[in-house]
Amino acid sequence: MTMAISEKEYKELKEYWDYQRKVEYNKEKVYYMAEKFDGRMVTEYGTVPLNELQEMMWSKINPKDYDDPPKGYIPENPDYRLWNELWPPALDVKKALDDDYNLQRS
Repeated sequence: MTMAISEKEYKELKEYWDYQRKVEYNKEKVYYMAEKFDGRMVTEYGTVPLNELQEMMWSKINPKDYDDPPKGYIPENPDYRLWNELWPPALDVKKALDDDYNLQRS
């Protein structure tokens, strides 16, 4: 069973957890962008499965290019949530990304 990061753990290793959450935010962003290409990436062997596309795109991201998570971001992965964060979050990161890139949900 996964557990949120306790207040004590967070305070003891704040920089570590803040960075892990930053990585998680960027990974979620890339995986969501990959979903926009699902079924559209084709090789000579057929359609590229979504999980492979997500991993391929994520492997190309340089950590120095990571964006900071917006205020109110709560990770989808409960292992990176703080003790005081409730799911689902008030901030819809995917909607914010769609708005930023002028995309419509399909």
